[in-house]
Amino acid sequence: METPLVIKKKPRIVCNVGDTQYEVVKHVAKKKLCWHLNEDFFDDEWDLEWTDNAVSPDKLSKMRPYQKINHFPGMYGICKKNYLAWNLNRMWKLFPNEYNFYPKTWVLPGDWIDLKNNWGKNKFFILKPEASCQGKGIFIVNKIEEVNPNERLVAQEYLKEPLLIDGLKFDLRIYVLVAGCSPMRVYIHDQGLARLATEPFCPPNSGNMQDMCMHLTNYAINKNSSKFVFNEDSDADDVGHKRSLVSIFEYLQGEGYDTKSLMKSIEDIIMKTLCSVQPYLAHLYKTCQPEDYTNSMCFELLGFDIILDSSLKPWVLEVNHSPSFSTDSPLDWKIKKKVIRDTLLLLGVKAKTRKKYFLNKKAEVLKRALTGKCVKETKEERLQLSAIAQAARDKWENAHLGGFRKLFPCDDADRYQGFIKGANDIYTELTGTNIKRIKKTQDDQKSICLPKTAKNNIRKTIIPAASPNKNDTMISFPEIGNEKHMTQLQSEDPLHKREMSPLHISKQESPNTQSRCDTFLNKNFKADTQNKGYIFESFENRLTLVQHIQEAMGRNYIKYKSIEVPPLHIHSIKLNKPSLKQSDYTFSQGNYVMPRTFEFSPRIKLPAGLRNQERRNTKYKLA
Repeated sequence: METPLVIKKKPRIVCNVGDTQYEVVKHVAKKKLCWHLNEDFFDDEWDLEWTDNAVSPDKLSKMRPYQKINHFPGMYGICKKNYLAWNLNRMWKLFPNEYNFYPKTWVLPGDWIDLKNNWGKNKFFILKPEASCQGKGIFIVNKIEEVNPNERLVAQEYLKEPLLIDGLKFDLRIYVLVAGCSPMRVYIHDQGLARLATEPFCPPNSGNMQDMCMHLTNYAINKNSSKFVFNEDSDADDVGHKRSLVSIFEYLQGEGYDTKSLMKSIEDIIMKTLCSVQPYLAHLYKTCQPEDYTNSMCFELLGFDIILDSSLKPWVLEVNHSPSFSTDSPLDWKIKKKVIRDTLLLLGVKAKTRKKYFLNKKAEVLKRALTGKCVKETKEERLQLSAIAQAARDKWENAHLGGFRKLFPCDDADRYQGFIKGANDIYTELTGTNIKRIKKTQDDQKSICLPKTAKNNIRKTIIPAASPNKNDTMISFPEIGNEKHMTQLQSEDPLHKREMSPLHISKQESPNTQSRCDTFLNKNFKADTQNKGYIFESFENRLTLVQHIQEAMGRNYIKYKSIEVPPLHIHSIKLNKPSLKQSDYTFSQGNYVMPRTFEFSPRIKLPAGLRNQERRNTKYKLA
């Protein structure tokens, strides 16, 4: 009897579409690519997820290495109108001759004063809500009194001389795929849309500025007009108020315009816009997936809205992180189906990648059980794996471009790297990461390792004592001074690396008294100054605030003046002997006397490690 032949089912790619409303996405995944659709949004067993909403860093951090999702955390840096304005305005200050492709924009209420100063006669502004879409909430004004300064709006200068087709204002929807962020991998599709207004264009004035069907090209606004002409034949892509990008370029070429130069300009401003947000995307991606070396867990299909002026110069109006894939006409269905299919195919999603991941996890568990060790790749091994993965990815993408064309990496990559470096400088300045990096380097160089016994030898006294802490303790020393004799000590301030903080010290004692006083202090308190006439040295010594005060108490005619000085860092604690108490005696003028009370300015910042009782005591006096 023959053994029945067992045929194993070929593993299928699982696409989660539980959070998308667009049927064209589901159609392409199921019918064109033969993927299995998962409609359960909460199920995490998928290879690729397509969602209409933004992706949080928390979601990305929980994804497995073989999974892909259609958004980057942090892409709102260019996809929200206010963030796009902030980023491009900052980049314009660094590169004024390069970042001049965006209409002058102000973000209210923060830029209200600057907007008032730039408001002039015969100027019109388009005001938009900072996080709206489909033309909702947009209005045009020419009087400053019509603007509410407390409302969160984006004010954009109106472009009075747009390029017209058939006497109508229009804009272009360009589809751009960001397939990686560190380094960037950017593609532009040759298919796109042109959206035309339904009313003949006239320059804005007080009589027509309320006519949104004349001044705005949004499909959601113009489709409700009685003059709107829908496309009924996908082959007739040059008819109606929504046309194909190809037909527009053919029309412009027929009018004598240089369309090749125009396309290069569009690609250039798209890359510059993406460069402005790349450092933030890379930071979030590496934070969420530090072990990923493929740079392929996120992708984003962006919709750039670009308008042309009468001189054929392209201007970026806005960027959509989730462009509409509704298919109200045959032309919509044809173009958007093509764009989505090419996108999903270019990503190189494979079922065997998931299988390989689980086999590797099983092997790691078995190896850990046998050896008791968890072996991780070294930095060199990770770089080698990354190079292999990128080479395989390049090979796949070059063979499956479809209608896409690679924008980055490119031959002119060094030029865009300069823009990325500028954006990174802005990012570090805004977030303070550069200051933290410098501070960490200084701490590593100047930190002092104390023995465990010394760390545990801190006792509770009336004099403030700071507990050893992972973080540096910030305190402000008062200035010590007198009119007769001044010795200025220079101490380097870690927060102001290139500046010096003066600490003035008055010495009125005779040399004999001074020497006897130092000997007494060195003998009893083992101060690190070692017979020096200083109360403070530099940050490298081990003197603590307590020891400084103890040493100061043994000197004659020293008065604390409440003068603020820059804050200093205390890196360590070292108490070799219990601190003075109220009943103890101190050395002054060659005799033992009761300690005098020193009044401190209320502006002094006490160490964060003080106990509450000690804080209350030190508000009045330090003995």
